[in-house]
Amino acid sequence: MRKQRGNYAKSGLRRRQIVRAALNCFTEMGFLDATIEDIRRRSNASNGSIYHHFKSKDQLAAAVYLEGLLAWQETLLAELEAHPGALDGVFALVRSHFRWVSDHPDWTRYLFQMRHAGFMASTEDALAEQTKRFTDGLTQWFTPHVERGALRPVPLEILISLTIGPSLEFSRIWLSKPDCPDMELAAAEIAKAAWQALRAKRAG
Repeated sequence: MRKQRGNYAKSGLRRRQIVRAALNCFTEMGFLDATIEDIRRRSNASNGSIYHHFKSKDQLAAAVYLEGLLAWQETLLAELEAHPGALDGVFALVRSHFRWVSDHPDWTRYLFQMRHAGFMASTEDALAEQTKRFTDGLTQWFTPHVERGALRPVPLEILISLTIGPSLEFSRIWLSKPDCPDMELAAAEIAKAAWQALRAKRAG
């Protein structure tokens, strides 16, 4: 049993290495020009190892998307879990987004650019399930604050959009403009604006 767990861990590590190598190759060469051989060399994996995990470059490209999105989603949910208060949670959510973008600009750009790529068609069910888990996690955090009167009683979709939407939009601009304001300033100002938009009138 211990050996099986060790093999499983090694397989998971190898898969993550291939995904990261694919992201690097797609970023540097473009999705169309990057080849499986480029990714194999970058990841130091064998052809057999790559095709054990992924049947095609398209499947690998979709995995890069899903794993990047999951990493971003888990980061935000972990911050909310660590900050149960309404004010602290809203600020933590915005700041954690900007930290993730700053730490992973290539992955963020890939998520923005590849959402509607052809290879994503085969992942719609997995993407929908993953997105639902993320939305459910946000809902579980927001709902008690609305019920206690700390946040405005508006539809949860609007609460989520007011918190994350402006952060996503600024991130798009930041990735495309070298002279864009820095992330720390954006995080501070957008977090303040999100709180003002979300807080109930009597909330402190």
